[in-house]
Amino acid sequence: MAMKNLVDGRKVFILSSCIIVLSLVFLLLNVLLRDAGTDEPAETYIYIEENTQNEAEKPNTAQEPVRPEPEKEPIPVDIEQSEKPEAKTNKPAIPVNQQPAIPPAQKHAKLAIIIDDAGQSVERLEAYTKLPFPLAIAMLPGLSHTAECSALVRASGKELMLHQPMQAENLAINPGPGSVQPTMSPEQVKAVIRTNIAELGGGVKGLNNHEGSLITENVVLIGAVLDVVLEQGLYFVDSRTTVNTQAPEAAASRNMHIFSRDIFLDNVIEREEMLAQLLHGLALANKNGVAIMIGHVDKSVSVLPALLADIYPQLVKAGYVFVTPSELNRG
Repeated sequence: MAMKNLVDGRKVFILSSCIIVLSLVFLLLNVLLRDAGTDEPAETYIYIEENTQNEAEKPNTAQEPVRPEPEKEPIPVDIEQSEKPEAKTNKPAIPVNQQPAIPPAQKHAKLAIIIDDAGQSVERLEAYTKLPFPLAIAMLPGLSHTAECSALVRASGKELMLHQPMQAENLAINPGPGSVQPTMSPEQVKAVIRTNIAELGGGVKGLNNHEGSLITENVVLIGAVLDVVLEQGLYFVDSRTTVNTQAPEAAASRNMHIFSRDIFLDNVIEREEMLAQLLHGLALANKNGVAIMIGHVDKSVSVLPALLADIYPQLVKAGYVFVTPSELNRG
C-alpha cells in the first residue's frame, strides 16, 4: 500500500512538472511571437502614421509680412471729367502693319491740343514740351513747380496758358490755390485772375478753366473772368465741365469770341481709348475746320505723349495742321 502511494505521488509530481514546463514554454513562445518583426507596439505605429498624414494635410499658414506700398505724390486733375483707372501697361509704338486708318484732312483741317494741369512736375511736363509740333500748356497757379514749369514752356517754344482754378458744383472739391469762388464779387474775381497771370512770369497767351462748373454756370462771375481776358488781350477756352455753361452768353454780351473744348483725350487712361478719342477729334476737325482737344500732364503721361509722337507723322501726311489757340484767335 505504501509503495502504491509513492508511485502515485511521483506521477503527480511528474505531471505537474510537465504542466509547468509546458506553461513556461508557451509563455516564452508567446513573448517571442509578440516581439517579432518590430521594435514598437502596433498602436504606436498607427498613431505616428495618422499624425504624419494630418500634418501633411494642414495648410501652410505662415505668410510673409505685408509691406505697405510707398505713398504716391498726389496729382491734380480735372475731377469733373469722367475718369477710369490707369492702364496696366503702356504699349509700344504702333507697328507699321497695324497703323490706324487716318482719314484724309478736309481743307487742311486744324488740330489744337491743350495739355492741362501743368505745375507739379518739371520731369513729366518735359514729355510734352519735347513733342515735335505746336501745342499749348495750361499752367495751374500756386503749385510747387509752377514757376519752373512756366519757364520750361517758354523755353520750349510751346504756348503758355493759365489753367484757372474755379469752384465745381461739388463743394467738396478743392480746385486748388488761386481759385475763383462763388462768394467772390466780380472785382475780387478780376483781382485773382490778374494775380495768377502775373505769377506765371510773362508770355501768357490765354486761359481756360480748371474744373469750375459752379463758376461757368454763373454768367456774372464768368463774365468777370472774360473782362480780364479782354483787358489783357488774351483768349479764353471753355473746358466745358458742365453742359450748362454760361460762358458763350457772357462772351456774346461783350461781343467777343471764345473757344470751346471739343474732346477730352484722356478720360480713360488706355492707349486704344485715347486713340479712339483722337480719331473722333479728326472727324470733328474735318466737319468744323478745327478741333480743340485737351489732355493732362500728370494723369496720362505714361501713355499720351508716346501716342501723339507716334501718330504725328501720319497726321501730317494726311494733311492735318497743328496749331495753337492763339493762331486760331488770329485767324
